[in-house]
Amino acid sequence: MIFKVRPDTARLGQDAYDAYATAVENRSVSGEELPPWAELTRPVQNAWSLAAEAVRHRVELNT
Repeated sequence: MIFKVRPDTARLGQDAYDAYATAVENRSVSGEELPPWAELTRPVQNAWSLAAEAVRHRVELNT
């Protein structure tokens, strides 16, 4: 039997943030450099994590 290892919610949030930062050449809409994940405030990290988790649920449920 093969089991998938699901990344935890925090890891998904970080991966989503990192992908976003790469897509926008590490610049905010105002042109400022985006901080690394570790420098984001906890509320901002949580927001990215919850958004990524919502996408995971949508994909898994095919809705």
